[in-house]
Formats: sequence, structure tokens, C-alpha cells
Amino acid sequence: MKFINKGTLIAALAGGATAIALAVGGVALAHGGPHEGPHGKGGPWSPEKMEEHLTEMTQRLDLSAEQEANVRAVMEQAATRGQEIKEMSWGKDKFVAMRDLHFATEDQIYANLTCAQRDELRLLKREHKVERMEERFERRHSEDTK
Repeated sequence: MKFINKGTLIAALAGGATAIALAVGGVALAHGGPHEGPHGKGGPWSPEKMEEHLTEMTQRLDLSAEQEANVRAVMEQAATRGQEIKEMSWGKDKFVAMRDLHFATEDQIYANLTCAQRDELRLLKREHKVERMEERFERRHSEDTK
């Protein structure tokens, strides 16, 4: 039986932490400068970012008014809980709380979508992941050339 080494476990946890960024709205719109953090000014739970997420989801997924209201309620609840977690001291408990919030929020949002909308949301999330990767590459490349 092969054991997982400590470095692999840390890398997996770090990868999981990036997935947590998708908690609010299930969509990550990471458009910030290199010193503003991955979610730009206001952080992942700012009302502005939440509204951006919801607007994009509503348009891209063609959400009904009822679906939009339900998703908004889920996002607001996640934002409130996220602020509580943000105040926690960094450690395993905070990580576990963020992870649980991410999965619970994603599950609640997906529960309000049709199968076609779920597929479209998965595609949207992939597109945003690629955008974030490209932005990180550009930031690192521009820092290397300074």
C-alpha cells in the first residue's frame, strides 16, 4: 500500500482551497490586480461580486425569476456564513468550514437548476478557471520581466 507524502497532501489541500473560491455563486470572476487578491477589491463575498456572479449566471443560464431569487438567497446565505468564517483564525477548522460552505452552496445552487443549466454552469466555471490561470500566468510573466 502506497502512502501519500506530506507535500502531495499539502498540494491537494491548496488545490481544494482554490475550489472554495467558487462557493459564492458557483462562478469565480477573479478579476483583480496582483495586489488585490484573487477576487479583486471587496473579496469573494462583496455585494458587487455577488451581483456580478448572479447577473452572469442569470444571463448565461437563462434563469427564471424564481430560480434567480432562489440562487440569490443561497448566495446571500453563503456570503453571511463566509464572513463569519473569514473572522476565524487560520487553521484546519477554518479550512474545513470553507470547504463545507463551498460544497453546500454549490449543492444548493445546482438543486435549483435544470440538467441543461447545470451543464452550462460547469462550462462557465471551466471558462473562468482558464481565465484565472491566464491572468496568473500574465502576472507572473510580467513580474519576471521587471
